[in-house]
Amino acid sequence: MQLSHIPKTSDHFGRYYTDSDIASLLVESMAVDSPKLAIDLGAGSGALVGEARRHWESTHFITVDIDQKAESSSLRSRYGSTFRHHIADALDSSLAEKIGLRFGEVDSGLCNPPYVRPKWRKHFAEILEDAGLSHIIPKIGCVQADILFIAQNLRFLREDGKLGIILPDGVIAGERYSKLRHSLATAHRLERIIELPRRVFHKTDAKAHIVVLTKNQPDGKDIHIQRLDNNGLLSSPILLCPDRAAARLDYSYLSNTLSRENQKRVGFELRDVTQHITRGTYSSTQRKVAPFRIFHTTDFDGGAVNVPRQFRLTKKDQLIAGRSLALPGDILLARVGRNFDSKVCGVMHGAVAVSDCILILRVHPQFQERVLRYLKSTKGRAALLAAAHGVGATFITIDALLSLKI
Repeated sequence: MQLSHIPKTSDHFGRYYTDSDIASLLVESMAVDSPKLAIDLGAGSGALVGEARRHWESTHFITVDIDQKAESSSLRSRYGSTFRHHIADALDSSLAEKIGLRFGEVDSGLCNPPYVRPKWRKHFAEILEDAGLSHIIPKIGCVQADILFIAQNLRFLREDGKLGIILPDGVIAGERYSKLRHSLATAHRLERIIELPRRVFHKTDAKAHIVVLTKNQPDGKDIHIQRLDNNGLLSSPILLCPDRAAARLDYSYLSNTLSRENQKRVGFELRDVTQHITRGTYSSTQRKVAPFRIFHTTDFDGGAVNVPRQFRLTKKDQLIAGRSLALPGDILLARVGRNFDSKVCGVMHGAVAVSDCILILRVHPQFQERVLRYLKSTKGRAALLAAAHGVGATFITIDALLSLKI
């Protein structure tokens, strides 16, 4: 599998390895009793199937990995003939033939796909088409591996076969994958989603989720959405109708924005009082050469309510800037980065040039103080964190921000 992008903290195949506790939770969440045949595409260390073996005593396992040195290649020598390993590209167009299987005959799939964007190959379109997912791609030719691994697993699974897969936060919460979420929830039985703690994978604070679905068995039942806390306990589930899956499926966001059926909604959405919102326009390169100071995420001063005085532009600098500036009454929020939720302040006087890592929020004057106070509060920070997503750097989209309830 040729790769066009590899995360810096993963191995050279873009993999993050699953520890035994997460593997056990995934297998238990699938709620199946010793399927006849299970497959793990991109098996890596073999943690998923190794843990599944403890639960499924009579199952035959097939593992596939492109890496000749993958630890999963030794599972047969450790556990015997119930394991069969293949050194192959899990996204090969003729994989079924190469590993001696037919599409549609596997009972269960286990998968922790690599976080990479493979170089596009023509047969990827066939994989997506066969899985009924060709219509969900925002831009053909630019597809993350996790989407292709979902599709390839669906091809191998039999009718009512079950898939347990670990997916990055973008797939579960990102706006560009709303069609995918809707398709998975309405064409299949999307059973459970479990939000995992950050830093559950070694060397990264990537946010990920366990997803369990049954192929081609939509029944309209609610999706059970939970969170695994750092103490190892699962939260009470949020029950979500499949028709609402397109918006977002991450527990943190839903728990902060969706009311229980017996609760009343209060307040207003931020979008209801917003007059204008935009990103800053200065890149890191431009900040270094600009003849005036540009406010960046590193310039937020802890609990300070307002932008420091030294970032106010003179009238001459405003003429030189000649682009979108933050004005008195505007609220500035970091849109990306660790601890972004604590980086909020207002513009009290003058005009301020802002980097492209910051959002400029302009609300109706009578709500400026209330909105700023909320966003800087403990409750507001929690809401910002819940609305954010991202595999590596955490970020919040404009739409997610405007959906906050004040």
